[in-house]
Amino acid sequence: MARSTFPDDLMQVQREWDRVYRALAAPRPYGTAELRRRLLRLSARIFTDPHLGTNRPSTGWAELRHQARVEDREAGGHG
Repeated sequence: MARSTFPDDLMQVQREWDRVYRALAAPRPYGTAELRRRLLRLSARIFTDPHLGTNRPSTGWAELRHQARVEDREAGGHG
């Protein structure tokens, strides 16, 4: 398995973001207000992380999302 170029804590936040997003996208999700708040907090944590860079954070986030999904898939998750 290839090692991520992002710190473990940031990868964990991204994996949690993916889980919350999937829960929110499910048909008739329970607790949508709390899920939305959680997604906003996680998004803020991701976009303010210095590892994404300040010039083009969306490019860094795309790579973070990709790496988190690859690791999740390799670990047998939903990725």
